[in-house]
Amino acid sequence: MRSFWNSRAWRRAIGFGIVLAVACGREVPLEDRVERLLAKQDYGQALDLVAGELRKRPEAWPVHDLRVRVLLAAGQADEALRAYAERYRQGGPDAPDLFRQIAMALVQEGLASGDGLLRARAAAALAALASPDLLPVHRRALVHPDASVRALAVGALSGVSGEEAGRLMREALADPQAEVRAAAAAALTGRNDAETRAALAQALQDPAPVVRLRAATALARQGWPEAITLLTRFVREADDSLRMQALEALGHLGNRDVAPALRPVLQDSNPYVRIYAAEALARLGEPLGREVLRQALRHPNRSVAMYTAEALSNLGDASGAARLVEALVPGEDLSTRLYAAWTLARLGDHRGKPILDELLQHEEMQVRMQATWTLGQMGDGVGVGSLRRALTDEARPVRLQAAWALAATLRGGGAGAPGG
Repeated sequence: MRSFWNSRAWRRAIGFGIVLAVACGREVPLEDRVERLLAKQDYGQALDLVAGELRKRPEAWPVHDLRVRVLLAAGQADEALRAYAERYRQGGPDAPDLFRQIAMALVQEGLASGDGLLRARAAAALAALASPDLLPVHRRALVHPDASVRALAVGALSGVSGEEAGRLMREALADPQAEVRAAAAAALTGRNDAETRAALAQALQDPAPVVRLRAATALARQGWPEAITLLTRFVREADDSLRMQALEALGHLGNRDVAPALRPVLQDSNPYVRIYAAEALARLGEPLGREVLRQALRHPNRSVAMYTAEALSNLGDASGAARLVEALVPGEDLSTRLYAAWTLARLGDHRGKPILDELLQHEEMQVRMQATWTLGQMGDGVGVGSLRRALTDEARPVRLQAAWALAATLRGGGAGAPGG
């Protein structure tokens, strides 16, 4: 009798083994293997798999992206940022959606930071990343013990559509801190539903004048004549800040009937209030407003002159560019140089960029952080290269600020007011 080893059964077994080996030899795609490991929370093995593939194919950008996804899943957002930054050193392309996921994870970490400045920056970044998918982050920020975080978070909701965002803003009108209620009233501007109108009307009775002012502004934009009347009264308030905010609102509303109430404010004792009045009148088509602003550019106080240059930049007028360029020279106060660079950038004038690149090397972390923020406000992608370099700064707050600024730039984010 023939032995098994020479039998047909053995030959069949050998054939089955070959088929099985061939089937097993068809390698399961790397992404599928990684996903299975992530499902088991085996992040170390997943990273080892990706690292092995990158050693073989160092310019396989989808594999680089996979590495970032694993690090994010593992809760290592800062390592994910470092991993993403490697592609720049290797000449790789951007992946804006993936980078936004990194920025979102860093926002959540920033909001939990013990550093008040970093918390505020993270909350402000919510506005640049505004999206309904960030609503869970907003909800957590809106119950943060730091009122400034709550105010920034509710203000960021102004760029988020949907009823849930509206509900969160209306609820913030009941916050115990006036700054949060004021931010909520301002954020509700542009929402014309009945619930919002009723909530804003109720806010007109708020004990804090600034909340009443913001609510009146929002309602005036909806066409409430009573709200415009209330704003005009605020122009006569004793508080300088309230007068300036009312003037700004009236200028943007574009109702020329209020011009007679604004002209006397051009004689205000506070030069900054006068600038607000002049800008408002210029917006209303009053030639006197722009004339007053151009005269104020020659004010002996440089701060007043630069503030005037900013007001003119709000009108798209570059008349103050020369004063701003003067403030860029070495030896000037750092905050003044940053402010000048930011204002010039709003005019599409990038003469301040070399100064910002220089300040990215400054020994003080907060200066580098502010320079990074300002670079993020430059249009046309001018600051992108510098922001990419800042992603590897030795100080984590600078890296985070660079990530938030770059994420906004990659998705076409606009410029805001100067931070800090």
